[in-house]
Amino acid sequence: MKRIILAAALLLCLCGTAAAQRHIEFRWRGVYVVGDMSYAFNLNRGIKSNGIADTVGGFMPTVSGGFQFRKEAAVGLGFAYMADPTGAFTQLPLFVELRSAFTRDRLTPYSALQIGYSFPVGSSSEPPVTKIDEGGLYLGIEVGGRYAINRSTAVGAHVGYRLLHSDKVTYSDAENMPSFHESTTLHMLAIGVFVTFCNW
Repeated sequence: MKRIILAAALLLCLCGTAAAQRHIEFRWRGVYVVGDMSYAFNLNRGIKSNGIADTVGGFMPTVSGGFQFRKEAAVGLGFAYMADPTGAFTQLPLFVELRSAFTRDRLTPYSALQIGYSFPVGSSSEPPVTKIDEGGLYLGIEVGGRYAINRSTAVGAHVGYRLLHSDKVTYSDAENMPSFHESTTLHMLAIGVFVTFCNW
């Protein structure tokens, strides 16, 4: 009888521990950092404009961080690196991020909104023509899921939308080649994975 009671108590303890692990609550208040790697598919493919729109896609690393001030809401700043595989442009978007987890469970859906300005990286010059990228509006929207490994570390995956308005100015020193301005709004579908840390 004692052995049965001991075995039952041990089983109860194991079940309680397993339940506690399943219902772990990720830290919800404090400084957070997110490292994200996405692959962006260009939805403008086939529309040739500014040497950008017929791009297939490319990898887009993103780092953001801020403060988690409620269980469901966080605000922060971030930056990303966008490089066209064809070499048509390279951009560095800087943005404000609003991030929300919908539950306090170990596995939870989440959403994020990013809005900011994308700065160009470099310019090209082939005399008598000089091309200068000016950058423009950047917008990112994503939804996905987050899984807490422990109280302060989680991983997740997402699908989202990226918008980049890119401007380019071409100056010419030749009399028969006037200077002109080009602009393209790039629409992208982004799929990615991320890791996030949050501490008190």
